Amino acid sequence: MSNKFVDLVGGSDANNGSTFALRKKTLSSAAAVAVAGDVIRVMGKPSTNSGTATWTKGSPLVTLSAAMNQLIYGDGVWIPSANVTATANTTAPTPKQGANSSKLVCAAGFSTGLVAYFATGALNLSAYQQLTFWVQSSVALASGALSLNLCSDAAGAVVVNTVTLNKALNAGQWTAVTIDNGAALGAAINSVSLTANSTLASKTISLDNISAAKAPSAADCLTLNSLISPNGSIWYSVQSINGTTVYVDGQATTAATLAKGYRGATGSTTFYMMQPTVVSIGTGNTVYDQVFSGNGSSGSRITISGGWNTTDMSTQDGLTLIDRSDWAASGINLTGTTGYITVDKFLFGHAAFPLGLVSTARGYTVNNSGFAGTGSFSTMPTRAVTVDASNFINCTGTTAILNIPATGNYKTDNLNWSVTNTKVWGAAVAGIKVPLFVAAAPATITGCDCSGNTGLGFDIQSICNFRSNAAEGNTLGGINFQAIQGQISYGLTARGNTVGEILLNNADVEIYGLDTNTVGGSVVPQISIPNNVSGRAVVYDWTQYTGGAPAAVLTKLGSPGTGRTAGNSVSSQKEAGVAANNTTYTDNGTITTTGVVGQPGTGIAFKLTPDTDALSGNPLSIIVGKIACPANVPTTVAFWAKLSAAGPTARLRVAGGRYAGVGSAGTDVVSAAIAATVFTQYSVTFTPTEICVVDVYADVWGSTTQNLVVSGPVVVTQ
Repeated sequence: MSNKFVDLVGGSDANNGSTFALRKKTLSSAAAVAVAGDVIRVMGKPSTNSGTATWTKGSPLVTLSAAMNQLIYGDGVWIPSANVTATANTTAPTPKQGANSSKLVCAAGFSTGLVAYFATGALNLSAYQQLTFWVQSSVALASGALSLNLCSDAAGAVVVNTVTLNKALNAGQWTAVTIDNGAALGAAINSVSLTANSTLASKTISLDNISAAKAPSAADCLTLNSLISPNGSIWYSVQSINGTTVYVDGQATTAATLAKGYRGATGSTTFYMMQPTVVSIGTGNTVYDQVFSGNGSSGSRITISGGWNTTDMSTQDGLTLIDRSDWAASGINLTGTTGYITVDKFLFGHAAFPLGLVSTARGYTVNNSGFAGTGSFSTMPTRAVTVDASNFINCTGTTAILNIPATGNYKTDNLNWSVTNTKVWGAAVAGIKVPLFVAAAPATITGCDCSGNTGLGFDIQSICNFRSNAAEGNTLGGINFQAIQGQISYGLTARGNTVGEILLNNADVEIYGLDTNTVGGSVVPQISIPNNVSGRAVVYDWTQYTGGAPAAVLTKLGSPGTGRTAGNSVSSQKEAGVAANNTTYTDNGTITTTGVVGQPGTGIAFKLTPDTDALSGNPLSIIVGKIACPANVPTTVAFWAKLSAAGPTARLRVAGGRYAGVGSAGTDVVSAAIAATVFTQYSVTFTPTEICVVDVYADVWGSTTQNLVVSGPVVVTQ
């Protein structure tokens, strides 16, 4: 194993990459000299911080303790030149800041020169060195086609500073541009103007949120290409900057202030910033910023490692941020056919596909990385992929951000996807999906948080290792178990989701440790079975929301009038951590031990409260005993029981026809009707003609206001 050195800004592909002094410039060139086992060290940057900022959970608004930028243009109409029409546009393209953007429509008669100007009022920009802004063109434009000018007069004529767009523009894409003037901007600025350096005939240019920013080396350098963070670990892209008001971004079409926003705890924290490392597209590539065609091997992978320090690349003191500006271009494309590549400590912003993966390649690992306002991977490989300690913030995709494919390759390789300690927040789709028909090598989804997404948090449709996961504030529900039997999960949190916290769609699951105690309450079911499907769950140690405002809805099991499938139930053990609190919620009523006092000398007693769906042919039932019976010996089983008041019909019952001698098919063995309102002994008697274990049921129906209590001590006579 050896290290190879890459400096995406200051390196040279004429070097061999073997030392810091001989560092390469592009990953494509590094791939030519890399072999299995190598570590490709990529220069990065440490984060900076300045002042504090207030972040509000669920809001895209971030309020700085002090402004870092000077707004030059936010809202208003520019003054156009001849053959140019200027409007304050409020529709497509949706403004990125404030109420409108500036839309400049150039007629066929316009060619080059001054397009339009905007009177800014008197501005002293001498403390600033860069301009950062949004720009969009109706057609693709080459680098250098446009310039912004800062002018000392109010009519955009007396130019003090000119910055030329050093970036090609893709058609119809908002593009975040930051240009360094290399020196202080003017101290007496009264207008900003746009100049066409090549013809704009029959073309349209839109501008928004133009501001002056500090020098790139300044700790308080904040631009539209920066990523921002409340803690230095979870990074958000920037939609707009106006004084102390900053909005986090989502996708290109997101209207001003409408991005999904921040998902952490509300409060004031140190304000962290990360500046992009790459400002130009890699050599010879127009789609991805960087291409890496190398391959590792099983047990000897190649690691593309970001965040190495700028002085000698001996330590990792930061991250490597690749910002693609417009969502049309992408970050790193791993084109090697074999795979076995690790990507570590990278950030991606404004990228359509931050990582390009080969669908058939094996051994991809993504560690300690962040994706802010991007798409997801270019493809979801049909071989095992590992994602650890990485965050997808305000991203988009199809179906889910991490949409694991169903494939027989998992069985062939005896490996499946593993997603651990990863956040998917504010996605325009679902968070993480495990598909149907993953029959071998189950996926591992542990320690993940899928919250604030437009779709589901988690969509689990095959047996998987599903532990210590959280889903909060998702539009289509928290955790969906679908078409799955026998799933066992541990340590789940689902709070504040719409539709339901836990969804059971033709699913039978066990959950050991569940928290649905939404702060402030919620009216959605904490465990929900949609209409026309079936579902059963056993939950151990369930922390519920039980408040009265809004009224708690623990379960939704469907109803006959809207298509309920019979037999739905949620059995909750050790509710709120109390061993004596156990409740089964069924579509025929509720069975609980919570607060139930039995006959003296016994332990747990059961209270059965039927609902309107409990009928004589379909009562609310519970197995109160399993009795081992010898053959040809009369057996009598007696329980204590009582009604809360007259009204329900209740009995003990042994199902007939299951064992020889015990009733017959369609004819059960039943006790006398339970009618007493104080504990009274009731019994069933039968004589099996074979050795068997018989279930004894307690049944009740016919009331929604009264209940049946069944208690021991059980007396068995044989």
